[in-house]
Amino acid sequence: MKWFKHDKADDGPKPKLLSCKYCDMKFEEKERLKRHIRKAHSEKGGDMPKFNLFGT
Repeated sequence: MKWFKHDKADDGPKPKLLSCKYCDMKFEEKERLKRHIRKAHSEKGGDMPKFNLFGT
């Protein structure tokens, strides 16, 4: 079995992260960012909890 050294230069460019303009969340995909904004920051209040469910 051969072992190959992983060269970080072969990874290619990192995807640009899209930031939410309302909070600190970042996303790689535009559709996920749009869904987050719609659910978390809509005028209707959204359906996301106002607290952290995991207590952290």
